[in-house]
Amino acid sequence: MSLGRALLVALAVALTLAVQLAPRVVPGSASAEAVLRDRLLRLMASDAPLEGAVIVDIDESSIAALGPWPWPRSRLADLAEQLLADGAQRVVFDMVLPEPSPDEAHGDERLASLAGAGRLVLAQAFDFAERDRPLGNIEATGALPRLPGLPPTAPATGVLANHGALGDARCVGNIGFVPDRDGVLRRLPLLAGWHDNAYPSLALAALLCANPSDAPDWLAGLPLDPGGFWHLPFRHTAEAYTALPFAMALEGQHSELLRGTTVFVGSSALGLSDRVATPLTGSIAGVAVHAEAFDQLRRLRDGHRVSPPPAGMLTALALAGMVWLAWRLGQRVRLASLLVPLAVGVVAWLGLAAWTVSAGAPSPVAGPLYGYAVLMLVLLPAEWAWAQSRLRARTRLLGRYVAQSVLDELLRSEGADPLTPRRADITVLVADMQGYTRLTAESSLEDAERLTREFLACITEAVWEHRGTLDKYTGDGLHAFWGAPIAVADHADRALDAAQAVLDAVRHFNAGRVARGESTVRVRVGVASGVALVGDLGSARRSWYSAVGDCINFASRLQECARDLDVDIVCSQGTADRCRPGRLRALAEVDVRGLGGQALYTPDRAAGEP
Repeated sequence: MSLGRALLVALAVALTLAVQLAPRVVPGSASAEAVLRDRLLRLMASDAPLEGAVIVDIDESSIAALGPWPWPRSRLADLAEQLLADGAQRVVFDMVLPEPSPDEAHGDERLASLAGAGRLVLAQAFDFAERDRPLGNIEATGALPRLPGLPPTAPATGVLANHGALGDARCVGNIGFVPDRDGVLRRLPLLAGWHDNAYPSLALAALLCANPSDAPDWLAGLPLDPGGFWHLPFRHTAEAYTALPFAMALEGQHSELLRGTTVFVGSSALGLSDRVATPLTGSIAGVAVHAEAFDQLRRLRDGHRVSPPPAGMLTALALAGMVWLAWRLGQRVRLASLLVPLAVGVVAWLGLAAWTVSAGAPSPVAGPLYGYAVLMLVLLPAEWAWAQSRLRARTRLLGRYVAQSVLDELLRSEGADPLTPRRADITVLVADMQGYTRLTAESSLEDAERLTREFLACITEAVWEHRGTLDKYTGDGLHAFWGAPIAVADHADRALDAAQAVLDAVRHFNAGRVARGESTVRVRVGVASGVALVGDLGSARRSWYSAVGDCINFASRLQECARDLDVDIVCSQGTADRCRPGRLRALAEVDVRGLGGQALYTPDRAAGEP
C-alpha cells in the first residue's frame, strides 16, 4: 500500500505542476481553469452600484420610440451634446462608424468636433484572428505615443476604423475582443499592436484622453498573459450598472445621474447583436464590459491596485498540503482526523485562487484541482478500502482472543491499532486441570476429547464474561490476561474476579459429571501482574495476539504451586499490590521454581476449596 500511496501522491503532484506550468499538456485543463475562475468571480461579484460610469442604452424601447437602427448621425450628435450639457465629463461611443452619413454630413461634423476636442471617445475594432484576407481596409487612428514602460501589445491582424471625416478624433479605443472557445469573453486586449503602434482599448482610451503620457506610470505591473491580454476580473453583476434608455437620455431626463461621470453609449437590443457572454452571465450588452474595464482601470489609476499573490505561492501551498497528507496517511491515522486539515488546505488554496483571479493575474489556478481530485477521489477511497481490510483482519484475529463486548469497544475506539506490539501493565491468569494426564489415560479417546472440550469451554466462558483476553490453550488449561488490548486500571481485580468465576464454573461442570456418574475434576489457577509485551507477535504466515514477559511465566509457576499449597488460586506480590486492599491474604514465602523465594497470596474464599 505504501508504494501505491507514493505513486498516487506522485501523480497528484505531477498533474498539479503540469497544469500550473504547462496547461496545454493536460487535456481539459483549459476548460477546468475557465470554470474555476468563473465560479470564483461569481462568488466575489457585487451588485453595489458602479461609480463614475453610466451606460446609455440603445434598447428595444428606444428603437420603438425613435425608429429602426441605424439612426441619423445628427441624433447621435444630439445625444452626445445633451449628455455633456447634463454634466458628463466625457461620452464614449461603443460603435464603429466606418461609412459617412449618406443623408447629411452635419451630424458627422458635429461628432468630429466633439471627438477632436476630446469630449467624445470613438471606437474602432481590431481583429485578432488569423484570416486569409485581413479584416478592414481603413487605417487605424488613436495610437498612443511611443513611451517606455507601456505594457505588451496583443498583435492584431486587421482593423475596422471610422471613416475619414472622423480621423482627427483625439481619443479612439479598440472594441475588438477574442472570446474563449466556449464563447465566453474573459480577456480584453489592453493594447492592440498594429503596424508597430499601440492602440488602447475603449476603456483605457477613455481614461487616457486627458493625458496619454500618464499611462506607463499606473499601468506598470498590470498582469497580462503572454499574448498581451488582460484577464478582466469581472466584479459587478448586471444590477450594478446604471443604465438609461437612449430615448430618455436624449430628452435630458435623469441628468442628476450624469454629472461628473463618463457615459458609455452602446446597445443591448437583441436585433443589433452586441451582446456577449461573460463569466457572470450568459448574455449582457457588450458596452457593460467596457464600463467594467473602465471602472477597474480608473481604480488602478487612483492607486487602488490589487496585487496578485507572490508567484508560485498557490502551487507551493497545494504541493505542501499533498505531501503533508501523504505523510499523515503513512502514519495510519484515522481518515476522519484528516478531513478538517484537508478542508483547511482546500479553503486556503481557494482563497489564494480567488486572490489571483481578483487581481486579474493570468497565472493558472486550477492545477491543485487536479491534484486534490486524485487525492480525494482515488487516494482517500483507496486508503479507506485498505483501512477496512485491516479492520476486517483485526476483527478476525481479535475475535479469537476477546469477548464480543471487548471487540465492539475496540472497533469504536479511536486509539492506536491494538495489534501493534506495545508494553502494557497486565495481570495474567493461568488455569490448569489437576490430574489431566491420569484422567485421560483412564478414558477412551472419545471421552478424553469430550472432557477436554467441555472443560476448556467452561473456563473460557468465565474469562470472557469478565472481559479478559484469551492468550492460548495449553491442552488442559489456558492463559489469559487483562489490561490489553484495552488498558484498564483495575486489571488485577478483574483477573481475580475471573479466577473465582473459573472455580464456580468448574463446580457447575463437576455437578453435571457427577450426575452422569463421572469423576470430578479440579482446576488450579495462578495469577501474576507485571509489564509485558502485547500485540500481534506472530509471523508473516500466521498472526497471533499474545503477551510475552516474566509475569506470564510467573503465573504458570504459581499455578504449579497451588497443588503443593493445597489451594485453588495463588497470586503474586504484584497482583496483591495492584488489587483492592483486603482481597487477598498472605500464604507464605515459597521457593518458586526458577524464581527463588516469593511472597504468595490467595483469596480468602479459595483456601482449601475443592
